[in-house]
Amino acid sequence: MNIIISYTSDKPMYEQIEDGIKKAIYEGELKNNELLPSVRQLAKDLNVSAITTKRAYIDLEHEGLVYTVSGKGTFVRLDKLSELQKNHEAELLSKLKDSAQLCRDHGIEKQKLTDVISEVYDK
Repeated sequence: MNIIISYTSDKPMYEQIEDGIKKAIYEGELKNNELLPSVRQLAKDLNVSAITTKRAYIDLEHEGLVYTVSGKGTFVRLDKLSELQKNHEAELLSKLKDSAQLCRDHGIEKQKLTDVISEVYDK
């Protein structure tokens, strides 16, 4: 699992950690019941506070993507993955729609936007 933290981003570090773990889950890099690094180990690896890492793990647990076993660690939970993927897809499509509306409002032609999307998918 490769999580990249931007220390200059406006996005809080714990959310960047959550996003990195979610990405690894969505892409199949992390499997069901797979043990995640300990809070301290991940904090050390990412050069962040253990409190920051703990916050990310707690949020992921509230979302149903991980579960914690006292004395054992935090594990990946995939039983709600399809529901979460649908929500994630809806969120992404909403952002795309907002971006398309912004492009339209700034006079960017529909064909130009379509070309950009095609270019991204054709890579």
